[in-house]
Amino acid sequence: MKFAELLGSVSTIVLAFVLIYSFATSPPVYERWNDATSRLITPSAIESGKAISIYIWRDLFPAIIALAIALLAFIMALVVLLRRE
Repeated sequence: MKFAELLGSVSTIVLAFVLIYSFATSPPVYERWNDATSRLITPSAIESGKAISIYIWRDLFPAIIALAIALLAFIMALVVLLRRE
């Protein structure tokens, strides 16, 4: 087995584990809310955009990096498999 195939297989398994684990557990935002949901007010579009961007770039950044690495390894493995002699 070539190194690229091994790297693609391992990264696919790791990505599957990360996705299953993230879907199986409750998001940390719900743990922090507790009784604060009764005090929520309707934010403006700018405040909503800021909150979403903070959530994506701060809380989900490791998951986005893991997804990008796994996707890159999958593409590399696919190219190696398609270019076999």
